[in-house]
Amino acid sequence: MAEGVGRVDAFVELRRRQQGTFSRAQALAHGITDKVLGRRCRALQIQRVHPGVYVDFTGPLPWGTRVWAAWLAYGPEAALAGQTALRQYGVEGRWIDDTIHLALPHSRRVDGRPGVVVSRHRDLPAQLQGSREPPMVRLEVALLTTASTAADVSRKAAILLDACRQRRTTPARLIGELDALPKLPTRRVLRQLLLDGVEGVQSFLEQVYLRRVERLHRLPPGTRQVRVESADGGQVVYRDVEYTPYDLIVELDGRAGHSDSLSQWRDMGRDNLAALSGKVTLRFGYQLVAHPCEAAAQVAAALRLRGWSRSPHPCSPTCPTLPLAG
Repeated sequence: MAEGVGRVDAFVELRRRQQGTFSRAQALAHGITDKVLGRRCRALQIQRVHPGVYVDFTGPLPWGTRVWAAWLAYGPEAALAGQTALRQYGVEGRWIDDTIHLALPHSRRVDGRPGVVVSRHRDLPAQLQGSREPPMVRLEVALLTTASTAADVSRKAAILLDACRQRRTTPARLIGELDALPKLPTRRVLRQLLLDGVEGVQSFLEQVYLRRVERLHRLPPGTRQVRVESADGGQVVYRDVEYTPYDLIVELDGRAGHSDSLSQWRDMGRDNLAALSGKVTLRFGYQLVAHPCEAAAQVAAALRLRGWSRSPHPCSPTCPTLPLAG
């Protein structure tokens, strides 16, 4: 009797840990027969999600339950991957894809399941994060594989650099992981994004500024993510780009959060703090993507007014920096 109660309690705990899901094999191991499973399905006490996979309630499935059900459908060798793994890790981002992404060993051949996308990997065990339930690929692997399939460079940059800005990983760690994925699509683009990240770039807009404004027009190199404390130590801010010898700061406001009142107040405080120290701040938004030369002309003019003795390099015969070039 006590053994039977113990098996029931163990099965209850198993389902709780798996967010209501269980497999046919798990049910049989706890003394629940196929006949009982069929009867409970007909009575709407449980529902089948995939062949051989059930949940102990009816109605819509929460995200976590869907994840467990998909993993149980493909067996113990499967691992959460892509956007699914990123959501499980708690990485903040625009994860609008409700499809469950799973990684399987390359040798596996499986049938498709509704709402599940499977990728096959030759060295999957080496990509796994230890002590996760259900198993997941490492955070860096999930970020790189997700970024590799993003539609454009701006989305690739957002996926990788946002995770770095959230202090979830670093560009150096991502580059190290990228070296272990020699066949990853668009890896050359990803590497360049990450090399810019090593220099302090933390967003797509900051990368555009670095490449198409600063480098292309041969402006002096700025210092990125400069940490500054107020005189009383009560406020810490980070400046996107600072040209230290010329007391010039460039702020790049590309995130949606900058439109809310709290972010605007923070930005004004940052600019005011710079002004109190005798520094000038230029601020650019996403218009920079379409008009990098105009931004370069403005930055160059500010630098020259504050002691820069050289001239910017015009990138074309119509570049707005041309009148300043001598």
